[in-house]
Amino acid sequence: MTEGAKSSISELHKVWVNLENEHHQLENLTQQAAIDGADVSLLRDRQARLLLDIHAVVAEIRQAPASSLEDYLALLDVAIEHEIDLAIEMGLYGPADFPMISRLFAALAKIAPQFEFNSLRRWVCPPDHFEQLTGDAARFESA
Repeated sequence: MTEGAKSSISELHKVWVNLENEHHQLENLTQQAAIDGADVSLLRDRQARLLLDIHAVVAEIRQAPASSLEDYLALLDVAIEHEIDLAIEMGLYGPADFPMISRLFAALAKIAPQFEFNSLRRWVCPPDHFEQLTGDAARFESA
C-alpha cells in the first residue's frame, strides 16, 4: 500500500485519515442511496476495497517506527479507532463522561495544536463536543 517500514507513523497516518474519511463519506452515501432504493452494490464494493486498504495501512502503522511527538499522536489516533473504540463511546456519551481522557486530549491539543485527532472528529457529535474535548486544557486542570 505504501512504502512499508520506511514511512513514519505520521506519514502513514495521513494516508489513513484520507482512507477513513472516504470510507465514512461513502458509508453515508450508501445508506442514503439504500433508503432511496438505489442499487448500492458498486458503493459496497468500493467500501470493501477501502476497508482492505485501511487494514493494510493500520498493519503498516503497527510496524512503523515512532520517533516524534507527531508519530505518537498519530499512533494514539489510530489506536482510538482500531483498538479501543473510544471515539464511538465518546460520540455516544460526550466528553463529560470521560473526564480523565478529556483532560488528556485537551492537554495534547495544547502541546500540539496542529495535530487533529481524526478519529474523534468523525465520531464526537455534536461538533461542539469535539471543541470541548480539545479546547481549553486549563479548564480541565482547574476542575
